[in-house]
Formats: sequence, structure tokens, C-alpha cells
Amino acid sequence: MTTLQKKKLKLKKGEKIPLCYDECFKIMFANPNRMEPLTLLLSKILKVEYEELEGKIELYPLTLPNETIGEKKMERDVVVKFKEDLNGKIILEVNFRKQFYETIINRNLNYLSEVASKGLKSGDDYDKIEPTLLVNFNTFYVDNIHKKIFDYYYWKNDEGYILTEKQKILNINIAKCYKTCYNKTYKAPIDEEEKDILLLSAAIYTNKIEEFNECIEKIKAKRKVKNIMEEVSSRMNESETLQMRYVDFLDETRKINRSIIADETRKARKKGLEQGLAEGRAEGRAEGRASGLAEGSLLKEKEIILNMLNKNFTYELISEATNLSEEKIKEIVKSK
Repeated sequence: MTTLQKKKLKLKKGEKIPLCYDECFKIMFANPNRMEPLTLLLSKILKVEYEELEGKIELYPLTLPNETIGEKKMERDVVVKFKEDLNGKIILEVNFRKQFYETIINRNLNYLSEVASKGLKSGDDYDKIEPTLLVNFNTFYVDNIHKKIFDYYYWKNDEGYILTEKQKILNINIAKCYKTCYNKTYKAPIDEEEKDILLLSAAIYTNKIEEFNECIEKIKAKRKVKNIMEEVSSRMNESETLQMRYVDFLDETRKINRSIIADETRKARKKGLEQGLAEGRAEGRAEGRASGLAEGSLLKEKEIILNMLNKNFTYELISEATNLSEEKIKEIVKSK
């Protein structure tokens, strides 16, 4: 991409780089000299008072070796260790993708296991493993069946019994949180802390300055903390270098999405055409052949859509890729 093309992709008036872009997420929540935003976020996740955590958390090293990639280090977004009487660690990860990738979960499980067992010496009792919570701020549903905004996962055996509560995962769908805040669609009874998590998640997701400030303003928090978050976000948004890196990231993401969609389309087209021709030949008539091809075409569309849904593509993204309305897509999925 040329410099001229990049300039055309710069942010529009009123837009901002969202905090779900992991570099911005780290700038906001992983600055050891400015712990207020991280303390606020953790207080809402853990449902404790801000003052209870203030001065009692420290950032943990972000890199860990990855033997499968030689000397390359895998970097996590934010890792926190509690000081004093509090016990445990928290990993914060933000996944800025429109669809689910199994590799994301595998990588995060690797983080969870490594961080939880860090410091455990050979021969130590496994009860000494520190409680560790992995918080994933996702833009997709990990569990596409239940589609919960906040979803806790534990280690379980084949019978479904929880093996340990020391290691658990909280998946937060920040895209759904954003839509919920602005469409007012969340019906379940929620407490004040959960409302604040909705607002913070929407603030992490949005790419609009006005919406970010609006979400922060509604959160139950000290004025000082709100001001810090607004100031940090404003400074990030003024960085042309950061904007360029964000634009590059978006461009690369679009290429990946187009590649996945093109691959699914090729597979479905081939399968649909083969079935359509086979049905046409079986009927032995020109109209039968045409009918078979038509059915094959419908099968092709349905195959593409189902494959994309299985990969946790949203209806919105499928609509964008296929030029079909979301209503039409749902109609095709239900068709026999």
C-alpha cells in the first residue's frame, strides 16, 4: 500500500482508534506509572471496591518463550499479580477479530497454564498453584450456541464436574456489550458492577470519540480516573504513527477475511455444481439438468453460509461478504 493510499485511510472526524486494537489496550491498561484505568477495570470484573485494589496490583512480565517458534517470544496483552493479602493473577486479552479462530483459544489456554504454574517448584504441592483468571475481551462469540455476553468456563471432566476453580476463563463479547448499551437490549437483571462492565466493554469496542466519552461518563468511578482515561484516549488518537499502524492492521485483517471467504466460496461452488450436474444427468432431460443446477446453486449458497457460521462469522459479516440481507441468509439456512 502506498503512502498516498494510507493517508486516504486515516481516521475520519469524530473517529478514534478503538481500545480493542491491542496496542491501544496496552497503552491504556498496562502502564506501570498510571495504574488507575487498570485498577478500575479489575474492580468491576472482580466486583470489589476500587479502594480495595488500589496500590495492591502489579504488572507481570508480558512475554513467555514459545519453543515451537524458536527464539520468538509470544506476548500477552496484560497480566496482573496481586500484592499483600490478595491472592492470584489475572490475564487480560483483547481479541480484535470479527470471527472466531481456534488458534486464539489454544494460545490463550497456553497463557493460562503458563501463568498459573509460574513459580511452582519441582516437588511442590499442586495446591500451591495460584488462582488465575483469564479474561478475554472478544469481538465474537466463543460459544455460538449459548451466545452469552459474559460467559465463565472452568476445567471439567467428561461428566461435566468442575475439576478446579483455581483456573477459570471469563469471555466477554465486547461487540455485543456495545450493541446492548446502544440498543438497550439487555433484559436480564444485572447489578451495578455488571452494568459498568457493559459500559467499559462498549468503551473498549467503540471507534467513536463521543461514544467513548459517553460510556466513561456513565461508569460509577472517581472523576480523577475518568479524566485519566479520556486524556489517554485523546493522546493516542492524536498519534499519526499509531493511526498508521492501526490502518495497516485493518488492511491485513481485511485480506485474511477475504481469503477465508474466497476459500469457502470455492469449496461450496465446486460441491454445488457437482451435485447439480449429477441430478440433471440422473433426470436425463434439459429441464432436469437446469433444475439440478439451480438446486446446486442454492446448495452452494447454503454451504458457504453454514461453513462461515461454523467458523463463528457473524450474520453481519456474512451479509457484507455475500451481498445478501441478514433476513435472506437466515431464510437460506432454514431451507431444506
